[in-house]
Amino acid sequence: MAAVMDPHDKMRSRDISKVAKGQQAPRPAHEPGTVSAPPPPSSTKTPEEKADEKDAEKKCYSSYLEYLKCTKQKGKGASECKKFADNYISNCPPEWIEKWEEERKHGIIHDHV
Repeated sequence: MAAVMDPHDKMRSRDISKVAKGQQAPRPAHEPGTVSAPPPPSSTKTPEEKADEKDAEKKCYSSYLEYLKCTKQKGKGASECKKFADNYISNCPPEWIEKWEEERKHGIIHDHV
């Protein structure tokens, strides 16, 4: 029974022979400034860190919705709603809050929660 050769191995052996015979072109010289940028921070997180962040965002969003619900029922200045506002403002990154406010402005998040 003949051994089956992986096509990649066949290609490698052919390339190595060309290099040995001087038939393969050399690699181009490195040009300064062609190194790619590092990956964004989000792509370097472990699955556990991503899950924790997702969970934190859900909790923040839930607090934000509770605040909206409270202000809808009791009015914007209601003291009962202050605890919800304090909760989401102190625990949520400002970028998330800004995003939700923008979505609410465009009707993506509805006040009738």
